Formats: sequence, structure tokens, C-alpha cells
Amino acid sequence: MREALVVLALLASSGAGAQDFPGFTRAVAAGAHPAMEVLQPHPVRLPGFPTTRIELRAGDCGAPCPADTERAELAESGPGLAPGATAFTALSLFIPRGTLATPDLTVTLARLMQGETVLLAVEWRPGGLFATGPALGEDRLIVPENSLAQRWHDILIDQLWSAGPDGRLALWVNGQRVVQRSGPNAAAGAPVRLAYGLSRRPVSAFMARAGTRPPTQVVYFAAVRRDADRGQVDIDLRVR
Repeated sequence: MREALVVLALLASSGAGAQDFPGFTRAVAAGAHPAMEVLQPHPVRLPGFPTTRIELRAGDCGAPCPADTERAELAESGPGLAPGATAFTALSLFIPRGTLATPDLTVTLARLMQGETVLLAVEWRPGGLFATGPALGEDRLIVPENSLAQRWHDILIDQLWSAGPDGRLALWVNGQRVVQRSGPNAAAGAPVRLAYGLSRRPVSAFMARAGTRPPTQVVYFAAVRRDADRGQVDIDLRVR
């Protein structure tokens, strides 16, 4: 476990990490197994873009740990994105075929947080990948289950967080716009931060059905960036 934390700490402070997050730093919840930069033969999104493998095993969770939750994430610890500022957030994710779905668990792969409030989340559920959260107003299927595994999926978020009518949220997945909303979408004042990795709950529901702890799950992330200029974060958004 100590070796895992060292790997995560090095990742958060490395030059590769700075490429992923220009303008802000990364922090890692304690208690997770290694998140590490990988090269082929692991899945790699594109040459020149760091690819990170995040693994979640049964019982893993950072402190403080929400009840009935297992979690291994990378979380933004810098100043965050101020309400009223326009920014584009991009990330690519890859779920390998050997990573099993967990039908009784909601698995969160990325979330935009204002304090402890989730504004927008990308979740893996029965049926596929969903976008959800109060900023969206409804659950939206963004990648169907039969297209999810063993390929990269590119997500681009155009955001202006605001308590007023100037709020804006648009979401592209694999080059297709799937969300376009305007109006109030956040509270005033507090910054918005990104977390990504694996967070799953309620663990007790899975154990009651399966009679065992949830399986180890692995997800790869690449090209995780945020910038006021879309051209700095928007790569070739096509399914690989």
C-alpha cells in the first residue's frame, strides 16, 4: 500500500502531470492502489499524450471515505475553475475488456465538483456510460453498453458555471454533441474542480447479490486537460 501511495504522489507532481492539467495541480486520495503512467502494450490514446492506468480493488477508499463506497481517484487540488470563467475540459477513457461490469453498483469515472456537490458526473451503469447531475437536469446515455469496452471514448465539456442566466454547459462525446444547456448551473463563489478515476457504490448491494466483494476494475485515462482555448484541449474526437 505504501508503494502505491508513492507512485501516486510522484504522478501528481511529475512533468507528465503538468501536461495533463495546465494551470492546476493534481492530488490523489490516500488508500488507492497504483495509478501510473503507461506505455504500449497497454492502451495508449495517442503518442505524446500521457496515459494513466487507475486500478480499484475491493476495500480501497481514500480518507475521508463516504459510506458504502470504494474509490481510487485523481482529484484537482489547485484553485479550481471560478464561476463565470469559460473553460473547456477534455478527457479520454478506455475500459479494457477484462474489467467486469458491476450491475448493482454505480461506478463514477469523472465528476465536476463544487465543494461536496457534484455538478456533472460520468457514470458507468447497466446500459452503458451516462452523464448525470443537477447541471444536466436529467440522465443522458452517452455511450451504449455494446460500444463501451475496448475502445477509447473522448469527452469534451464546454462550461461556464454560474448562478445566473449566463450559465452554459455543452458536452461532446466522440465528436457528437449530446448535451447543450444554458441558464443557472452552479452556486455563486465556490470554484469547480475535477476528479477522475473509479468510485463505486453502494458496495453492500453488490455483496448482497453476489455474495462476494466487487471485482478489481481498471480504467485508462489520457489527455486530461482544461483550458480557456478549445483548440488547446480538443483532440481528434473519434472512437478508436
